[in-house]
Amino acid sequence: MGCGESTDIKMVPLEIGGCTVELYWMDTGVLEDEACFSCAYQALSRGRQKKVDAFLFRKDKSLSLGAGLLLRQGLAAYGINEREAVFAYGENGKPYLRDYPDVQFNLSHSGGMAVAVFADTAVGCDIEQIGTAELPLAAKFFPEGEYRYLARFPKGQQRDAAFYRLWTLKESFVKTIGAGLALPLDAFEIVIAAGECDGRNEQIEVRQNVDPAARYLFAEPYFRGYCVSVCLRTDCDRYRKKCEWCPNAQMDQNVCYYYGVTKTCFTTEKEYIFMADCSNNRPCPCTFDCPRHGRCCECVAHHRDNDEGVPGCFFSAEAEATYDRSIEALCRDRGIL
Repeated sequence: MGCGESTDIKMVPLEIGGCTVELYWMDTGVLEDEACFSCAYQALSRGRQKKVDAFLFRKDKSLSLGAGLLLRQGLAAYGINEREAVFAYGENGKPYLRDYPDVQFNLSHSGGMAVAVFADTAVGCDIEQIGTAELPLAAKFFPEGEYRYLARFPKGQQRDAAFYRLWTLKESFVKTIGAGLALPLDAFEIVIAAGECDGRNEQIEVRQNVDPAARYLFAEPYFRGYCVSVCLRTDCDRYRKKCEWCPNAQMDQNVCYYYGVTKTCFTTEKEYIFMADCSNNRPCPCTFDCPRHGRCCECVAHHRDNDEGVPGCFFSAEAEATYDRSIEALCRDRGIL
């Protein structure tokens, strides 16, 4: 490694909800070499050096230094010099770049690995080396649904991995919103549900009232022996995809999930406000087992973003039972075609 250069730093782009997140990582074991540590240390700003100095043990210093090197490398990709950048801090201590509001970042480290993420919207990451699951901690501080999720796994490796997976998902969300310790762990719930196709493609969502106007999406890159989660904040109107069938080639008008046939598209502000004001108390006739029953706005957003067609609750009971979720099937069911 040449004085904190990119020799030992790797990067991969992650596509999350239509946004690209750059994920950087490195094995900080290379910094155990004294000459390498010293050279990398000198390459960083005095502010980052102070963060390294705050740790007592060499391993922790190396982790902090590694996170600093990832920050340096990631900022350089935007043409920003880490030594010259001006950092400010949110109410609960989350750092951001004062002069570059469109460059968001977050850092994390554990065991012998450091990770960093960069995006143009609020983003958070967490990495944890997998250890022994702390079920009593989950029972005390996690929502009941999360505890039940963990308790269903047999004691041992499966439960250990599930615990640290859930922990990193929660931490990445907390770091994305910049809440720090101010947000109790039971103030929001991570829900992990099987996908609709084969039960293997899991869907992850966060139930929260901290920032209800936004959606939070997750990615989980694989690192052997670790759990890693990346969380991205998405403004609802920013990431709405215009329906591929809108305007429908077979009709003179556009098709909207809520209003049937109408002159307005599902992606317009009118429909967005309607979704945001949804009471989520509507009886749901859909027979598929998923965690979004009765929560209309989340259900519609999930189907749209995953190209799964129209939600089942918009069909009659007979049409819903066919599991044909196409817009054509909805039009036939409504007597339009």
